[in-house]
Amino acid sequence: MLEWFSNLDSVWKYCIAGVGIIAVLALAIWVVDAIRQMVFRSKFRKQYGVNLPHSVRIKRYHHEDDPIGMLVLRFPYWSAAKRDGTRDQRTKNTTICYQKSLIDIGPWGLSDKNPLVMYRIALDLRAQGHAVGYCQEEKIKRQSVMEQVNAQRSATSVANIVAQFRSQPTDFEPFCAGVFRNLGWSAEVTPPVRDGGFDLKLYDPQGVSFIAECKCYEPKHRVGRPIIQKLQGANTTVGAQGMMVITTSGFSRDAVTYANQVGVQLIDGDMLVRLCAQAFGESDAQPVPASAFALTRNDIMQHIPADMWNMF
Repeated sequence: MLEWFSNLDSVWKYCIAGVGIIAVLALAIWVVDAIRQMVFRSKFRKQYGVNLPHSVRIKRYHHEDDPIGMLVLRFPYWSAAKRDGTRDQRTKNTTICYQKSLIDIGPWGLSDKNPLVMYRIALDLRAQGHAVGYCQEEKIKRQSVMEQVNAQRSATSVANIVAQFRSQPTDFEPFCAGVFRNLGWSAEVTPPVRDGGFDLKLYDPQGVSFIAECKCYEPKHRVGRPIIQKLQGANTTVGAQGMMVITTSGFSRDAVTYANQVGVQLIDGDMLVRLCAQAFGESDAQPVPASAFALTRNDIMQHIPADMWNMF
C-alpha cells in the first residue's frame, strides 16, 4: 500500500511538472507572437503611415501582393436569431458569432472582428494616398448614390421624375428627402415596413418639425382626400408641427379643401420640379465626390443586430 501511494505521488509530480512545462511553452509562444506583432506594426506604420490598434492582427505574406488593397467587411450575428437578426430569446444558449473583417494590401494582411475599426483603417490608408478598393457595402452605396444623382440631374420635368421611379416607386421617398436636405432641411426616411403612416420626418432650417407622405403617381392619377386623412391620423401620435404631401401628380378638389381645413401643405408635380431646380441647380456640371460613397457609422451599424449596438 505504501508503495502504491509512493507511485501515485510520483505521478502527481510528473503531472505538475508537465503542466508547468506546457505553461512555460505557452507563455513563450505568447511572448514571441507579441514581439512579432509589435515588429510588424512598426514596419506597417513606416510603410503606410497608419497606426494599427492593438486589437488588429497583422500577418506578412511571403510575396508582395497587388499594391491595391482589398477590403472585406464582415459582421457578427447570433447563432440563433429572429428574422430581424436580433437574439432569439426562446433559445438560452445562443452565442455571438464573430467574423473577422479583412484588409490585404501589399505584403500585409490585417484582420479584426470589429468592422468599424477595419473601415477606419481603410479610410486612413486612403487618406495617406494608398489605394484600397471598395468593399461590397461601398459598391452598393455608390450605386444608390449614383441613382439618386441621376434622378436629381433628370428632375427637370414631372415626366422625367415619374419615369425615373416608375420601376421602383419606393426610391421616390429618399429622393424627396434629398431635395429637402439640399434646401437646408434635416430629412429622415421612415422604414419601408411599419412606417407609422408617413414617409419622411423633416425639420426646416428653423427647427420646425414636419411629417410628409410621398406619392410618385402618373400625372393623371390625382391624390385624394384619404391620403390627407391618413397623414393627419398619423400625426395625432407623432405630434409634428406641420404636415405635407408630396406628389408628382396633383390633388383632387376634395383633397385640397380638406388639406386647407386641417393645415396640410400640398406639393404637386410642378412645385416639386421648381423645388428640385432650387435644390440641385447645375448639379449635372458637378462631379460626385468620392466622400459621397463613404460608409457612415450608421451605414455599418445597419448590418449589425440592434441588440449588439452597445458593444460597438
